[in-house]
Amino acid sequence: MKPLQQYSFLKALRPFSLAVAIVSCSLGILIAWNDSFQSAHLAFLILIGGVLAQAGINLINDIEDLPLIPSSHAKHTVIKNMINRNTKAGIFCFLIASLIGLYLVSIQGWPLFFMILISGLASLSYNIGPFSFKHRGLAMIQVFLLMGIFMVQGSYLAMSGQFSSAALLHSIPISLLISLLLLSNELRDWETDNSKGVKTLTVRIGYKNSVSLYWILAFASYLLALGFFFFGHLHSILWLVIPLPLLIPISRYLNAEQRTQLTPMTGRFFFLFGIGYILALGIH
Repeated sequence: MKPLQQYSFLKALRPFSLAVAIVSCSLGILIAWNDSFQSAHLAFLILIGGVLAQAGINLINDIEDLPLIPSSHAKHTVIKNMINRNTKAGIFCFLIASLIGLYLVSIQGWPLFFMILISGLASLSYNIGPFSFKHRGLAMIQVFLLMGIFMVQGSYLAMSGQFSSAALLHSIPISLLISLLLLSNELRDWETDNSKGVKTLTVRIGYKNSVSLYWILAFASYLLALGFFFFGHLHSILWLVIPLPLLIPISRYLNAEQRTQLTPMTGRFFFLFGIGYILALGIH
């Protein structure tokens, strides 16, 4: 069972992971802005709504631990109260995000409503419910689609009322690194998940193969960005050099027995890549 401090509000919120919503929403907003759909107040609402939606998902994640806490545990009531508090906070985040979403739907139409609805239902199935992407080894595909491609395209749709092939194209490198961030979490928890029989992708294919997949995803993101630059879809590639030094400590963590810093370090790598990619795309 997790230590007591893991159920604190800040730990449950997982602040470093909110970079995913910030980058994905910002990318969709920027592409729409460059296509002359320029509204500062819509951009602000989209960004806030995306961050609140992800915060809600993070805060309710520990609800699956409730049945696992023995009633004889000395801190049973304390842990239960902490999880319930976090869950209520998560529901509040969902409520505000939903109100923002409904306002955006009233402006941009029903396609946005269905995209938000599908994304929301699928996001809640990460580790709870009958499907549970995590326990089926499909969580990386889930976050690739929902937190990457759907969130970028959804942000564009909320700004413009239209779909965009450019948003789809530019979402792919970012989506690959979102999967990388989720993979780092599985690598960090490999021993624990394996002992508990949690069938994440890393448990299914083994630790060494998952490390190889980690490097493949990182390499593929840069390869795509380089290709986009040569074909004129990015104005500069130099911004993407900034995150590269972080791969040195990441490499050490991947080969270490203690990997508690692997996920935060991967989060920093993702955030710097995402900001660099946005700057490489530029405002025009």
